Amino acid sequence: MKNSEFKRIKEKILTTDSKRWWGDDYDVRFYLVHQLHKINNKIILDVGGGIGIISSELNKNNFRINLDSSFDDLRKCKNLVDDQIETVCASMTHIPFVNDVIDHVICANILEIAKSFDINSGKMISDSSPSVELVLGESNRVMIKNGKLFITTPNNAYFQGNKMSYDELKNSLNKIFSNFTLWFYNLYPKLYKKNRKLNLANIVPKFLGKVINDESIFELMLKPNDGVEKNSVWFYVEAIKQNE
Repeated sequence: MKNSEFKRIKEKILTTDSKRWWGDDYDVRFYLVHQLHKINNKIILDVGGGIGIISSELNKNNFRINLDSSFDDLRKCKNLVDDQIETVCASMTHIPFVNDVIDHVICANILEIAKSFDINSGKMISDSSPSVELVLGESNRVMIKNGKLFITTPNNAYFQGNKMSYDELKNSLNKIFSNFTLWFYNLYPKLYKKNRKLNLANIVPKFLGKVINDESIFELMLKPNDGVEKNSVWFYVEAIKQNE
């Protein structure tokens, strides 16, 4: 992915719905798109895909499905983003597909939403880890053997809100998957609590973007989980469905 690709995707989001802009020119979802560009001729389900930005970046030889509970978002996906994407209006905790039919599943920045969703009342609450495990379990269920689940989610130790912590994410994954890798993404330290633009996590990647290519920036940003957790802005996960 080149710098021009970053700009093109950002402009697509801002043009379609400016409120959906990711807010970070080196957001982990850019790395996710970089990885997804390598996939061809597969059935790919984007769970909680919203207006379909990530689905629209998948190679068009894939069969792309955007699942979301918002009919308005799915309408924008079809009418404004890419009318070739199949859309399904459904809950991420109850995916309406039979077992073993999807090659790959994407869960981009939706587990933190699932964490605050109560499956019994259907309302947002402070913490509901079973909903996270439901999303992971449903994603695993619909995938074929050796199918891959791609996850991005913000790190609560960095954002200090109601996001996923490292232990919460790892423990939830362990309950569903025996084979997964969990990376830290963007470990440049946080210097200011109130002004994120002045933090090294924001300044360093933008500076690097002026002197090295994006592939090299990704290599610097993505680290195994032996770093300092509180400094990681995001988590990135790839999980493989094994034999049952």
